[in-house]
Amino acid sequence: MGNEKPRQRRNTRIRQAIIKSAVEIIHHEGVTALSIRRIADAIDYSPASIYEYYANKDAILQAVCEEGFAKLTEALNDYPPQTDIRIATRESGVQYVKFAVSNPDYFLLMFSMAATQVYCNPAKSLDTQLLNSPAFMVIHTHIEAMITAGHCVVTPTYGSFQIALSAWQMVHGIAMLALTMQRHGPLDYSIIRATLDAWQRGFAPHGARKELL
Repeated sequence: MGNEKPRQRRNTRIRQAIIKSAVEIIHHEGVTALSIRRIADAIDYSPASIYEYYANKDAILQAVCEEGFAKLTEALNDYPPQTDIRIATRESGVQYVKFAVSNPDYFLLMFSMAATQVYCNPAKSLDTQLLNSPAFMVIHTHIEAMITAGHCVVTPTYGSFQIALSAWQMVHGIAMLALTMQRHGPLDYSIIRATLDAWQRGFAPHGARKELL
């Protein structure tokens, strides 16, 4: 933001204030409580001023989700350097869960029905949408590296995309349970790591299904 002109900096600050207010409203009152007027009241702006930055509530929801996915993508790569791609893949999965636990408002909104109706395009296939998702591509890149290193077996009908999708389904399920059924107790990340190790061994060649450290 250092190279922005004063007007650009002001616009950026206002957009950030709108997004922050939207997240807080959703956190305290739910998605259904979100409205242009509620946001305007929260940041002491007129509703007409909000429309200068976002066309409607759906545009704000989309902006919140885009910011959330950008944060998630960054988190997926936020682990200590690893020489073993299997450990790197596992730790990226752990970071997925940690992101959800640390950012429950963003995470639950990103995958809520209200949000997916805004940013999911029914005219495009799931494959196309996921392959254009930076967060999914982090997972997919890890899986491709595991395949190249000989740690994953693929078939003509079950390749890197399908394995990456199953990896996402695994970590997403763990994350959602952490935010719902398990939200009142501390998470044992050693168990989560063991679970992700077991998932990896399911795709390993026969005779190479050793436990990771």
